[in-house]
Amino acid sequence: MEKLIERLIQKNRIALSKLITMVENDSPQLLDIMKAIYPLTGKAYVLGVTGPPGAGKSTLVDKLICNFRSNGQSVGILCVDPSSIFSGGAFLGDRVRMEWAYQDDGVFLRSLATRGALGGLAPRVSEIIKLMDAFGKEVIIVETVGVGQMEADIIRYADTKIVVSVPGLGDQMQALKAGILEIADVLVVNKADLSGAQDVADDLKMMLYLRKESDWTPEILLTEGLNNRGISDLYEAIQRHRTFLCQSGLKERQTKLQRKHACCDALEEGLKKYLRQKFLEVEEVKTILKKVQEEGLNPYHAADEILQLLLPIHIEEGE
Repeated sequence: MEKLIERLIQKNRIALSKLITMVENDSPQLLDIMKAIYPLTGKAYVLGVTGPPGAGKSTLVDKLICNFRSNGQSVGILCVDPSSIFSGGAFLGDRVRMEWAYQDDGVFLRSLATRGALGGLAPRVSEIIKLMDAFGKEVIIVETVGVGQMEADIIRYADTKIVVSVPGLGDQMQALKAGILEIADVLVVNKADLSGAQDVADDLKMMLYLRKESDWTPEILLTEGLNNRGISDLYEAIQRHRTFLCQSGLKERQTKLQRKHACCDALEEGLKKYLRQKFLEVEEVKTILKKVQEEGLNPYHAADEILQLLLPIHIEEGE
């Protein structure tokens, strides 16, 4: 592991790939990897791109990469695809749409499968973002799976969140209300050459009035990803939001909150592993589980009793 991290610092792409694979597969060395690379993180700007299936997110990301690269910034891309509920596999079709990215040394593309995780992201996306950050990627773009109203985990990791919509989804008020709309820093109506695009933009403008008042009002942009229209405007809108984050102090507050989330997530994972490891090693636990299964013991009382057995400090209800 130490050699891989040394090569990561030297910007070895193979080392980055191997470390991502280890993190993705919950390597026993996961915590050691994250402890080692954490001091190297905190420099990257993270851009989240989310929206419903078929909105053209991958095409927009593909075009945005060109803008970042033309301004001399190295780019990391994480594309999340849904896993099959039957086979557990994923198509990872974003690799096809962004094939040219493999020819650019300044771009590192990684496709991830959700592996059953909800929220539009893969289970270890936070750690993988940090690996790319430690590798030296200045901009990291995370493209989520096609999401619904409440699958908005990207808000925890991205500095700027882009929500993409398209004409023809039906009732826009239903499709983009509440959970998804509220996370947007920039709103994009893609495939603007289709009929109804301006109506969607007008709907979004009206829906913005439903948001809580804040210092930032999301811009609404019309784009045509396939025709490379409106992409420069989108890039400039992203830069304006980035400037706002820095000048308002919101970026610093986001960073502090992300550090807290990282600690809580690592603690939660540690507790889960501890419980899984100890769960069936304790004879009293086996006895309690047998009583639940065979004798109808109240499972909630049983869970409380098991927690008191396994955890040195048990938090009483109501504390």
